[in-house]
Amino acid sequence: MVEQDTPGTDSDARRRARLALRAGLGTTVLASAAPYGYTLTIWSSGAVLIRSHGTPSVGDVFLFIVGALVGFDVLGLLARGALTRREAVERRQVRVLAAALNWIAVGAAVAAVALLAEISGWFPWLVAPLVATVVYLLGAALQLAVVAGGDSAEPR
Repeated sequence: MVEQDTPGTDSDARRRARLALRAGLGTTVLASAAPYGYTLTIWSSGAVLIRSHGTPSVGDVFLFIVGALVGFDVLGLLARGALTRREAVERRQVRVLAAALNWIAVGAAVAAVALLAEISGWFPWLVAPLVATVVYLLGAALQLAVVAGGDSAEPR
């Protein structure tokens, strides 16, 4: 004889626990998708520069910070209109799938930095993180646009 699950049984509690864990994992992956790719990009960019130029001075570190912030700020200004009109891609599955393709955007950004790392002096410490930021964010946006197709939210 097969036992039926009744509310309040151990089986019901295990099912609820599995669903809660799955929801938690989905929420965490969704929230981490773009920051995770950017973290890989910026860390790898710094590693490539260190490999080519050695340990950075404090001034080089600040140049790196300025470059990354300028890249982000420029794209933030360009995206401002979309943000105020709420044209974001809202479907979670699309956003996670696009993030699964982050190896493309991360790879392109780090490849660009590897080329810039061949330049001597302080210049790469400023420009490489700017380029890495711009290439990664534009690449991630392109990945999202391709995966979403025409499925982005309409302006409201």
